[in-house]
Amino acid sequence: MAAHDTTTSTVTSMVYELGRDREWQERCRRQCLELGPSPTLAELEGLTDLDLVMKETLRLHPPVPVLARRAVKDTEVLGVMIPKGRLVSVMPLLSHHMPEYWTDPELFDPERFTEGRREDKSHRYAWEPFGGGVHKCLGMIFANLESKLVLSALLRHFEWSVPLDYVPPMKNDSLPFPGDGLPVSLRPLTPARTG
Repeated sequence: MAAHDTTTSTVTSMVYELGRDREWQERCRRQCLELGPSPTLAELEGLTDLDLVMKETLRLHPPVPVLARRAVKDTEVLGVMIPKGRLVSVMPLLSHHMPEYWTDPELFDPERFTEGRREDKSHRYAWEPFGGGVHKCLGMIFANLESKLVLSALLRHFEWSVPLDYVPPMKNDSLPFPGDGLPVSLRPLTPARTG
């Protein structure tokens, strides 16, 4: 599963969000159309708008919604004592939607990750789709690049939409995915639009 299933979940969620937000889809497409047919690592890393979309998508739809951890020492959290060795759950799916840390947390708003806002810095663990601290996922950078590579190819060759009233019936057999396959209307870009 390392990086591949999480990348599939991330790409699916990005297709969903960009299919519902034509403005962000076009904004990302403009950056991607500036790339050559075989983008370099540096070019992929420079896709700033796609990076904002990916971060916001990971916030709304973390591919690993619950993380299992073990307390390494006796700890008190909100008045509850957690003894050393106790298994605990960390829930990015919950913390990524908390209004204490996020403005309009249910709204798709990639701008919340721009330098002027950086809502992900409101708390050390406000944004943790890859875990946090010393247990942060080693595949994070690879997964991000893999997701950008797939999305940049889609954006350079296709446009798509998802019904605005559609809410994916999420299944969690392994990682979250739309149980109905995600209804997407996919159309090739016209030659004039591909540059």
